[in-house]
Amino acid sequence: MKVLYWVIGIVLGVPALLVIVMYGASELGGEVVTLDRAEENGDVSQVRVWIVDKNGLSWIEHGEAESHWIVQLLDSPNIVLTREGRTINYIGTSDPDSHDLYHQLRRQKYSWADQVVGLFGGGSAKCSGVPVRLQSID
Repeated sequence: MKVLYWVIGIVLGVPALLVIVMYGASELGGEVVTLDRAEENGDVSQVRVWIVDKNGLSWIEHGEAESHWIVQLLDSPNIVLTREGRTINYIGTSDPDSHDLYHQLRRQKYSWADQVVGLFGGGSAKCSGVPVRLQSID
């Protein structure tokens, strides 16, 4: 019977531990901003994402090229983020050419947390996300 309890504990415990580690790394590993993301049904959801900066521009990455909110940037490029308690308006542009730069800046900024997230997500080489370049309009 003890073996059965161990097996059940491992089967339930390992996935729970992985979720806790990923959540901890993503939330506690550095600056996290809240993106007001447009949904296909017209609703707006709030999504927590990492942000990187260089030369007055910022980038986030959340979704693939076909994601509704990224596709709709062509018609409505306004993006709202909550950063350090402030609501900031940006003009967002899908920027697939900055994929390597985004991941380089993310490694520098988020260090160990980026390594943990990359370990579970396959790293930047397997990343299919599209960076979105942000230019503040505030």
